Amino acid sequence: DYNSGARLTRYDDSIVTPVFAVVVKPSERVSIYGNYAEGLVQGDIVPSVVNTPNGPVTPSNANEILDPFVTKQYEVGAKYDSGALGGTLSVFQVTQPSAILVGDLVRDDGEQRNRGVELTVYGLLAENLRLLGGITALDAEYTRTQFGVNEGNDVIGVPDTQANIGVEWDVTGLDGLSLDGRWVYTSSQAADAANTMSIPSWTRLDLGARYAVRIGSTDVTMRLRVDNVTDKDYWASVGGSFGANYLVLGAPRTFTFSASFDF
Repeated sequence: DYNSGARLTRYDDSIVTPVFAVVVKPSERVSIYGNYAEGLVQGDIVPSVVNTPNGPVTPSNANEILDPFVTKQYEVGAKYDSGALGGTLSVFQVTQPSAILVGDLVRDDGEQRNRGVELTVYGLLAENLRLLGGITALDAEYTRTQFGVNEGNDVIGVPDTQANIGVEWDVTGLDGLSLDGRWVYTSSQAADAANTMSIPSWTRLDLGARYAVRIGSTDVTMRLRVDNVTDKDYWASVGGSFGANYLVLGAPRTFTFSASFDF
């Protein structure tokens, strides 16, 4: 109970979640892999009211914690690593149950399916210039829904595209000083299962510096970061458990300074 702290419901469950993987190396620099994995996701808490096309419904199992959801993931991909530069390309599919209203009960009889392609790159562009970035294209849809009305729609809070790229430069002639920058992009996200509302896409620029110096017998590393350099206003994400959606506001321009000491 939110006010008294008294326990309203509980579950005690266990399950075997197998994982299988295989890797083949046709050459020293190239690896081809495939895997299958199952995992557990915490079950939703049933809300006290569920909105339906016919009006609000009070579930008979309100406030119950649903059993953990079991996810199933299939993935195949290839990795290239030359030592200086590398990258990974993979395709994957993840399915998991979701909560829906069946009669006057909220049960895990729904399903969502995520299919995607992911590319990551990393390595040295030059002797003192490093790169790390990637892009993910994702098709997340409801495949089994309450009354079947939202089947095929985009899943709440899952963008179609996410991308980021970061570089770090060791400043020539200034030993111990490194500068870095990161660009982040997230496409629009559905804000309701009917896909009638959404939050817009957003981009963010982060900058940072790191300086390592020896003071006496102590190694000191100082770091300065500025996240959201342009002070952009944006909704970072939308989501939430069944019947309890929320919006997350992106953080404003934020300065962070830290120092570490190696005695």
